[in-house]
Amino acid sequence: MTSSYKATDIDRKFDNGEDVREYFDMEHPTYNSGEQVNRKVNLTLPGWMVERLDSEAGNIAISRNALINVWLAERIDDEDKQHRLVH
Repeated sequence: MTSSYKATDIDRKFDNGEDVREYFDMEHPTYNSGEQVNRKVNLTLPGWMVERLDSEAGNIAISRNALINVWLAERIDDEDKQHRLVH
């Protein structure tokens, strides 16, 4: 990630349809909740879901694991935001 860019600059590029993946570490996504401790989990998913994940991961050139991490982090963030609005 180029440190000379601000989040607002990246947001503007994204909003303009520009590719902003270079600014993110998609192979090692993190969720900022203090000290990060990685834990391994096993998931049992239907075949169609694995195929869909692999297709999407291939489209944006990241691993299936990275895609799942990014999607889960986004969902958790959305849930946190929704929870703050309700309470």
